[in-house]
Amino acid sequence: MASDAENSYGWRKRFALVAETIDELAPARILDIGCGTGAGLTVPLAHAYPGIEFLGVDSDTLSIRQAQQSSCPPNLRFSDEQPVPERQFDLVIASEVLEHVENPPAFIAGLHGYVRPGGRLVITVPNGYGPFEFFSLIEVLLNLSGAQRILRVIKHHGRASATAAPADDAVTLAVSPHVNFFSRRALLRLFEATGLRLQRFQPTTFLCGYLIDSLIRGPRITGWNARMADRLPPAFASDWMFVLETGDDATPLPASPWRRNTWSRLRRALNRRRWQLD
Repeated sequence: MASDAENSYGWRKRFALVAETIDELAPARILDIGCGTGAGLTVPLAHAYPGIEFLGVDSDTLSIRQAQQSSCPPNLRFSDEQPVPERQFDLVIASEVLEHVENPPAFIAGLHGYVRPGGRLVITVPNGYGPFEFFSLIEVLLNLSGAQRILRVIKHHGRASATAAPADDAVTLAVSPHVNFFSRRALLRLFEATGLRLQRFQPTTFLCGYLIDSLIRGPRITGWNARMADRLPPAFASDWMFVLETGDDATPLPASPWRRNTWSRLRRALNRRRWQLD
């Protein structure tokens, strides 16, 4: 999926960044933590690099079950079991995971602990103040107010829409709304506080998410969308990608205390209400 065609979320661009990191690092073992069903990155990467051992891990049992039932190459294994062996991986990927965890510093310190000395981390994270999160907030407010249901009824001419079955290429089946909303500066401080050094930064796409995905389709406009993210200041991108070095000793610093700011606490509360998790 990710290596064949671009979409509004920049999956082809993410694949390219990870592939470039693999080509530079020449890892023997790769861990994709929070891999979901593996359709986004894990499976395409394992097909592209048959000589590398891949492990995809996710806490969502349904997503892992779908991943295990998919057609996987022999160098790829999926698991929802913990813990992951420490110091066993040359490269660790956490793509679109950090925004979901309750304690980001502790999570990053845990990622750090899986990496061999001199290894790399690839972390991708939504811009907590960017276009994607702006349109996500609109979707949340429309649902909480009841307006979304009215719009849906109007769209379907008074007929209730059927619930769609999960797509075979869905990247996750988990119901896990965002609980963290990062600025780029906050992320860089977080990486530094956990002993990581930034090697490479790249934005993913300019626009994506609610109301946008139906418009950003086809190779020309998806290509434009990905290029615009590189040309605009990082604050205008919907999502960011970071390649991080762990250092020769691969020893993470102690996780610092974590506290969400007022905006993040408000957004977290709205998201939990939207998905009926309270």
